[in-house]
Amino acid sequence: MKILFCAYDRPGQIATGPNAWLQRLIPDLRTNFGLEITTLFIFEENAKACPTLSFFKAHELPVFEMNKEHVKYVADQVKSLLHIIKENRFTVLVANLVIPALYAARFLKPFNIPVIGVIHSNDEFYKGVIEKFLKGTSKNQLTAVVSVSKYIHGMAESETSEILFKVIPCGTPLMQKSADRENGTLKVIFAGRLETTQKQILKLTLAFLKASKRNSNLEFSIYGSGSQEEEVKSLIANSGHPHKVCFKGSVLPSEIQKVMLNHHVFTLMSDYEGMPIALMEAMACGLVPVCLNEESGINEIISHGTNGFIVRNRHEDYQKQLDVLQENKEIWGSLSKNAQKTIDETYSTDITNQQWADLLEHYRPREIKKIRIPNTIKLEGELLYYGDNRKPSARTLLKKQWLDNWLNFKMFVRPRARLRSLFKK
Repeated sequence: MKILFCAYDRPGQIATGPNAWLQRLIPDLRTNFGLEITTLFIFEENAKACPTLSFFKAHELPVFEMNKEHVKYVADQVKSLLHIIKENRFTVLVANLVIPALYAARFLKPFNIPVIGVIHSNDEFYKGVIEKFLKGTSKNQLTAVVSVSKYIHGMAESETSEILFKVIPCGTPLMQKSADRENGTLKVIFAGRLETTQKQILKLTLAFLKASKRNSNLEFSIYGSGSQEEEVKSLIANSGHPHKVCFKGSVLPSEIQKVMLNHHVFTLMSDYEGMPIALMEAMACGLVPVCLNEESGINEIISHGTNGFIVRNRHEDYQKQLDVLQENKEIWGSLSKNAQKTIDETYSTDITNQQWADLLEHYRPREIKKIRIPNTIKLEGELLYYGDNRKPSARTLLKKQWLDNWLNFKMFVRPRARLRSLFKK
């Protein structure tokens, strides 16, 4: 059995949960379970600046590379992927949110090659994946799907017997140490992508500033990277009042739990989540989660008042729960112990990686037929929410070429037009 995992990567993409998960899962499956796994990275810009791809190379893990700038359209990416599978005789494909790997299912299933999808969240992209590849026409349907939370599993599951549905959280390593309280200061951390979509990082920063102003025994640290980094720094710098809120930058996945051990509380203020990996990492360290109520993984892993707090808003309720934890070390200690116990019993990589190994082994005894790759890859149906870069039709390409040639001709025969274009530049 030869398994091909697929992933995206780009420069600066350090704080993404799914890629941090792959850096733990794949080495473990290869070393401790003896599975022959290779990873295909579809990357942007400079491969050497892509953090997860660089991690795999540094640890001598086998990889294939596909540059999105060289293979621009999804249909061409599908074709290149099919050639990789055929030439290297892969027998299982894991489509870890990679669009061409999802589309490849219809071309691989006739040859008895299973395609396993992974649903990491309940956002608009994954809702489209569910409609197209799980509940759509049978020819597009995946062989199996792994949901990272029970809530997402409920969204994804259908009555068909043709698809195998599993719930496997990404999991996190167990820790030998745990966070400790030495004095009255309560240290709060956020670690993740600095984005307004989903993460609401600016609202979180404002909540940190407001809470710090009201209680001088609270300290806040923001770790991560993303498009809102400068805005976060600006909010902190221009708050106009004394506070203890610091932006710390990004940390490698292998180092984040060491950082977390120096804190006491972990906070997420997202609009939606799957099963947040950073949350599991923090709870494994004994941090008490204080997170905004939302309908997916937060409510599955946090039992309010037992191993953390789920708050109704980013203001009064959030401040109230932080004050309780800051003022009462006994309550913090009880919740901290229960948070770590939750990970130990349900969400450790020892458990979740075993579940992945069992799923992949399920597809070992299969007779694979010789793949035939079509000359033309035609993709149908509605576009996915993002990233579904379809190739323009031949008519559209000819029209664009004609317009470009016509403009070049006008520039050639009309000197003034050439001069105007130079001034515009």
